[in-house]
Amino acid sequence: MLVRKSVALSLGLLVRLTSLALAQDPLPIYPQNYKVIVENERVRVLDFRLRKGAREGMHSHPAHVVYVVAPFRIRFTFPDGHTVVRVAKAGDVLYSEAVTHASENIGDTDAHGILVELKTAGAAAGDVLTAVTFIQGKPEMETEVKRELQSLTAPTRAEAGNLGYDLYQSADRPGEFMRLEVWRNADALELHKASPYLKASFERRKDQGWMTEITRWKRVPE
Repeated sequence: MLVRKSVALSLGLLVRLTSLALAQDPLPIYPQNYKVIVENERVRVLDFRLRKGAREGMHSHPAHVVYVVAPFRIRFTFPDGHTVVRVAKAGDVLYSEAVTHASENIGDTDAHGILVELKTAGAAAGDVLTAVTFIQGKPEMETEVKRELQSLTAPTRAEAGNLGYDLYQSADRPGEFMRLEVWRNADALELHKASPYLKASFERRKDQGWMTEITRWKRVPE
């Protein structure tokens, strides 16, 4: 009964979250920073510029190569909160796996590079998978349940295959929670389920008698 009611209530949130995850592409968010040079079924080549002192909020890139046109010093902030400062000089060629981060140009000059994004099946919009998980704990353990679930947020958002991960608590039944997760593909979700920290959390929840049910959703093309 809980699951059927929760599904009905969450459909609107599900569509909204999936749309937000797909909108993490920085091109429509920061058109002043990115210009498409070439795009086909295998790559997207972008002319990238980030002015001195400018910032970009959290966004995602698939695996990519950067050719540095002008030297830069950029501070990247990742979903788990840790930061890394990358310094590069003109002519450097840099490679990165798929990543989600925010960025800030903390150097003395505007940053400029050619960004070659590699298109893979795992990054295709049609492969995106949304998981809706329902968790019900004992009412008197509301605080413990919330603390346990919140502890999973940072490490999950730091996973390369994760596009969105948010926790909701029932406004009417405080002991009931719903988690909306968006993954690049089904394989990314399976890797997450096999992670040691998630398996340990699941065992703790099971020992305490919490109910957990996960359902998987695919977006219907318009």
